[in-house]
Formats: sequence, C-alpha cells, structure tokens
Amino acid sequence: MRKFTGTFIISLFFTDVASGYIVENIPNGCTSMDLYAKFEPIDYTCPAGYFLPANTLGCVPCPTDFECPGGVYSFNENIAQGVVITGRVFHTMNNMCQKRSSLKFAAKFIPNVHTCSPGYYMPANTDGCVICPTNSYCSGGTFTFNETVTQGIDVCPVGTVAPTGMWEADQCGRTLHVGGNTIYLRRSNRTTPSLHFDMDGDGVADLYANVTATDTVMNRDSSQKLKLQVGNTTYSVCDDTILGHE
Repeated sequence: MRKFTGTFIISLFFTDVASGYIVENIPNGCTSMDLYAKFEPIDYTCPAGYFLPANTLGCVPCPTDFECPGGVYSFNENIAQGVVITGRVFHTMNNMCQKRSSLKFAAKFIPNVHTCSPGYYMPANTDGCVICPTNSYCSGGTFTFNETVTQGIDVCPVGTVAPTGMWEADQCGRTLHVGGNTIYLRRSNRTTPSLHFDMDGDGVADLYANVTATDTVMNRDSSQKLKLQVGNTTYSVCDDTILGHE
C-alpha cells in the first residue's frame, strides 16, 4: 500500500462539519484517507424553473415532469433542493472504492381501461364492469378507472323502471301483470303491430308491448299465451327482455 507523506493545507471559512476523503485505486483493492473540516456553505438564488442539485455549485434547469418553484438554497452535498420529486425514488449506494453513485427510478401509475358490454357499467373506484342495476340502463362503452366517478349508467325517468341488465333508454318502462305472468312494456314501439297502452288517458300511447306472429308464450317462465287478433292475423304478446339481452 502506498503511504502518504505530504502536508495538507486547508484554508476555508469553517462553520459546519463536513467530511471528505481521498481515494487511491490500487491493483488489489482500495484504500482511503479521511479528512474532517468545516466550511461556510454558499447560498444560491434559483429562479422558478431551476433547482439546486446535491453537491452542485449552482442552479440547473428543472428536469422534465418535475416542479421547481425557485428559492434561496444553501449548498448541500447530499440533498437536492427546490425540486418536487413526487413519484420518483432515489437510491444511493457506494461501490468498493467509495465512489458515490445514484440510481434514479421513475414510477408512473397508468389507470386500467375496461370495455363494458351493453347492460354493464363501471362504478367509481371499481376496476371492472358490473351488471346494470334495476331501474337504470347502461349502454356500455370503454371507460378508464376513476376513484370518484361512476361511468356508463343512467337512471330511468321518474315513473318508469327497468329490469336488471338493461342497456337502452327505451327499456325503462313498466311491467304488465297478466294472471300470474308478467310482460315488460317499453317506452318505444319495437314491433309492427304492437300492443299500445295509454297510461295518462290523453289518447297517446305511452308504453308498448312487443307482439310476434309466431306462436309463443308470454315470457320464458310462462306456460301461458296471450293472443291478439289483428285483421285476419293472430299475434302472440311476448316479453323479450332476458337479463339485458334480446
């Protein structure tokens, strides 16, 4: 190991303790000689958009995606000043020869995007699609995760309801009870002809029931049929709403 035989002359204005070291690289390892001193730190006034990095004599431009409000900062060997480092982690390590280095990692949160089928929506702070609840309709679509905003759902107008899983506004309607069976009435005409209902007595149809020329039961849970005679044609009244899918 090489010996140090010279004389150190240090002429600084000392007020704060700081440590330094001299590093010698030798073929089979490292050695160092420590110095201890005090120094008067230098103050720098950084304008907005600039900051004072650690162990740097002067202000430098603010890096991309960071915020630097500006201010008066004192030289510091280890601490960067005047820069907002939200979302970034700094890790400092020493190698075998005590040479200082730093690794900078950037983390970015990317919200998940979900495509909800008709009859489904995305509630606030929920990372996925949920079936549309009763008395609402959900048209479906592509939505980005949001902690506070519910997306893809609308409430049926006052006086109307909708079965679970509905996805169009005209599916907000009422249920017609026929004996022990039900038939769902829509707010728009889906078939020609159709069964019209004047709910407020003004002579204008408010709700409609689908009909079909095919001989069918009233709904999937029924064994009974409701028939209409229109001219020379017999129609069946049917309910085609099945959990949001016709």
